[in-house]
Amino acid sequence: MAARWAPLLLLALLPGMALLPRPAGSLGETQVSLTPSLPWNIARIKAPQAWAITQGSPEVVVAVIDSGIDFSRPELAEVRWTNPKEILNGQDDDGNGYVDDLYGWDFRDNVPAHRRHTPLHHHGTAVASVLAARAREVPGVAPKIRLMDVRFLDSRGLFYEKDWKNLARAIDYAVRNGARIINLSLTAKVPPPREVEEALRRAWEQGVIVVSIAGNEGHKGVNFLARYPFVLCVAATDKDDRPAWFSNRGPEVDLSAPGADIPALLPGGAVGTFSGTSFAAPHVSGTLALILSASPGLSGHEAVEVLLRTCEALEGEGFGKGLVDAARAVSAVRP
Repeated sequence: MAARWAPLLLLALLPGMALLPRPAGSLGETQVSLTPSLPWNIARIKAPQAWAITQGSPEVVVAVIDSGIDFSRPELAEVRWTNPKEILNGQDDDGNGYVDDLYGWDFRDNVPAHRRHTPLHHHGTAVASVLAARAREVPGVAPKIRLMDVRFLDSRGLFYEKDWKNLARAIDYAVRNGARIINLSLTAKVPPPREVEEALRRAWEQGVIVVSIAGNEGHKGVNFLARYPFVLCVAATDKDDRPAWFSNRGPEVDLSAPGADIPALLPGGAVGTFSGTSFAAPHVSGTLALILSASPGLSGHEAVEVLLRTCEALEGEGFGKGLVDAARAVSAVRP
């Protein structure tokens, strides 16, 4: 698809000033503060009850296609995926087309994930921490799985229409390297080209579950990336089990998860409180990872069926099948 280079704003140019390309999409957060918060979200989806059965298996890999993960944080370093067929020797040992991708790939800098050279936006680290952090105060939903770092967004948390091919490549990379689930907390402002749709379809056909977000404009009509029937669309709820004020809605919403005032880890050691459907999605990805950990023989399609069947019904509209219930989902497949 040809890139469009329309300006972000119609402004008169100053000498030496260039117009920036219009972003085609971005991260899905709405706000962040640095005030500490209790992990109400983990309790609400009944993750501690699920942990009595499983906290996740290292055999279950979730790819986080986002702005990159800061694995210098020890709470995340313990769940970092390692490519078992690759060693750091300047060669493509596993023949997957990516040299030295021991810990994943950075599609923004086009280098192995551990050799990136541009700053990370905090979004990917925060999403990853909600999914799987091994942190006492801010635990993730599935703290014993593995996270594959697949960076796509730039240092401002944006991507552009010229980047669509890289998103398709990032999805294919995750599928070919063993991810069972892809967390896609991205929102697209324009319809993706066919190559992205085909990559998402391939993932589903190969049993890989893609979890995306409704979006944060607070209106009817969900994020373009979540409109496909082969992508799970997650809306956000608040502490009162109401649809979060910013969460988009529509018939494409499959289920809901906490997405307002979510505590999460930040690069460099801080803890923040986030709101956005971006932070609802990892609750669903984490619960799916727990389902597959409790019953490794399940297919991706079967895991999704269990997930949706065990949701907690909420009063009102806009929740899809309801609120994700980790305890009920894992109990439904326990040996």
